[in-house]
Amino acid sequence: MLTNTAAVTRFHAPAFLLSCLLLSACQSGDVPRFHRQVLDESFAGGYGVEIADIDGDGLEDIVSLATTPAQFVWYHNPNWRKYVITNESAGNIATAPHDIDGDGDVDLVLASAFNLGASTEGGLVHWLENPGNPTANQNWSRHLIDQIPTSHRVRWADVNGDGKKELINLPIIGIGAVAPDYAVGAQLTAYSVPADPHTSPWGKVVINDTLEVAHGLGVFDWDADGRDDLLTASFGGVELIQLASHGRFVEQTTVGSGKEGFHPERGSSEVGVGVLRDYGRFVASIEPWHGNEVVVYRPNATGQMPWLRQTIDTALVGGHALAVADLNNDCNDEIIAGHRSSPYGLYVYRYVPGSGREQPQWLRSTLDAGGIGVAGLAVADFNNDGFEDIVAVGSATANVILFENQGR
Repeated sequence: MLTNTAAVTRFHAPAFLLSCLLLSACQSGDVPRFHRQVLDESFAGGYGVEIADIDGDGLEDIVSLATTPAQFVWYHNPNWRKYVITNESAGNIATAPHDIDGDGDVDLVLASAFNLGASTEGGLVHWLENPGNPTANQNWSRHLIDQIPTSHRVRWADVNGDGKKELINLPIIGIGAVAPDYAVGAQLTAYSVPADPHTSPWGKVVINDTLEVAHGLGVFDWDADGRDDLLTASFGGVELIQLASHGRFVEQTTVGSGKEGFHPERGSSEVGVGVLRDYGRFVASIEPWHGNEVVVYRPNATGQMPWLRQTIDTALVGGHALAVADLNNDCNDEIIAGHRSSPYGLYVYRYVPGSGREQPQWLRSTLDAGGIGVAGLAVADFNNDGFEDIVAVGSATANVILFENQGR
């Protein structure tokens, strides 16, 4: 399963390509057709969407949240009935699924009380305990983990390689930062799950405090060493953050330089990683912050970083969501990107094989025009047919829409 910049992807480029070639017959490179299904038309302020098997039936469900007015809900696969997780939060901004208490079902972390204009307050991080029979019982107990103002992205990652996942919390700005420069670094923080997560304090460590306007966060085992690494999108561009690497506690490397410009219209806003058969790994981004460009970073001839930057589209208006996945099973990943400001749009970008290493060609297909102001994206095979589907949540358009991959 591949999901949005909210998501976890674990692969090493050569291994991924070999697996793809051996285990699947690479199909046509055309973008498949999608069936559009509206799951919700009453989701004003929609912001984020994640994927998890909430009821343990083997099918991936959809978890979605809205900021104002607050909603935190899940949709049951395959009937897509809507269930409330909690009405006790406000300013919902991010969620991350994981079996926190070890009882075999999926619990949820929720970052709430978000306010970009109040960088010294809010930023609550709770975990909500799955009631065990969530279609019959909507009593999800809330447990406080921490409070860091403007907590904005939460993910699970095994950053130390011990087989246990840590919770990663990335605020968008630093404490006390103000517009338009926001010139205070955000506290990228990792938490270990205690023996009793209900009552014990969660141990934490600040991994990095240099990122300004850190809007995107991805989790990837970049160097295939068994430890998850972090990719961030901020005013500084796309940064690779690795723990215990090259003799350092934290090593920070610039993968992509980001859009050049003045605060706040600079840097990178989203981040995703993919693979192409012709030359291996690439990194995709939307730039600048809430920007208009879809950008691809790829290795240069020397292999040194930062990588080469290629702009493949400049038509987004308030770009706010990005995912990377192989939608047509041709062993080349596509880029899915959307924007939340009018005229709204959701697009798929397909690499043209053999179009050249110097300036590879990407073709854009419109998945949705004007129907959803995309704030969040996630990708999963919801019907287990071997093809990745797409779910998007709209903010101004107040909707949640599933795009079911028809496989042709």
